[in-house]
Amino acid sequence: MLDNKDKAIIEYFQKNPRQSFTQAAKDLGMAKGTVQRRYDNLVERKLISEGIGLNLSQLKFSHALSFIEITNPQTEKAILDYFYDCPLVTAIFSLSGFEYNLVICLVADTREKIATFIDTFPLSHLPGVKRRNSFFVKESEGFSDTPFWFFFPNGSNKRIFNQHNCQNKCGVCGVMEQITEETKI
Repeated sequence: MLDNKDKAIIEYFQKNPRQSFTQAAKDLGMAKGTVQRRYDNLVERKLISEGIGLNLSQLKFSHALSFIEITNPQTEKAILDYFYDCPLVTAIFSLSGFEYNLVICLVADTREKIATFIDTFPLSHLPGVKRRNSFFVKESEGFSDTPFWFFFPNGSNKRIFNQHNCQNKCGVCGVMEQITEETKI
């Protein structure tokens, strides 16, 4: 459970992520040891994570959203599990109350990489997937006036620059075969 001091520390470091514990303690009116101990406890409990945020709206990247309607819970779990580590997938959300119940957010330095992902993984052919629609956001420098942050926790293996461990060879990824095998009815 979070108390008011924990909440104040979280809000403070959300606004001032690079601030020292000494300055945070001064600004919050707490002892430095209290701030540091509580902060470390929040990290240990995995309620907050240290890392770096990248504002993708300031870079020339391609973005796409892939909306999927799933009728089979095993298929949804398999998609969530297997695409979690994909370097092109920045987020996967389950939705409720909409026609589609899963959305995959894709970001890459070229539109071709996203198109390859969409073409290689015909998710609409999986058991339990009723349909899929993908929408590209135009490739431009700054795709939105609103910052689009992608957060990299410390120790994250997720890479969006240079070569990924998978080398973006979606055609030989094998994920579709694994998902198909696990979601057979």
